[in-house]
Amino acid sequence: MTEMFKCRIEKDLLDSAREVSRQMGTSTAELVRIFLKALVKSRQLPFTPSAETEEDEALGPVERRRKMMDYFGES
Repeated sequence: MTEMFKCRIEKDLLDSAREVSRQMGTSTAELVRIFLKALVKSRQLPFTPSAETEEDEALGPVERRRKMMDYFGES
């Protein structure tokens, strides 16, 4: 038995994901199913999140920011 799952996604992101999916020979729906199965099986994200920009990095965990401040002598 299957169930419909709806989620709001930015149009540009969805368009890009559809194109990548097409190039991979699959669909975005199938990739979402793969992601959810991996999430349930391992009980964790199937990838390691990482900062993509300097701003993301700066807004990371407090301990990392403390270490950066100590390193730069800004304590």
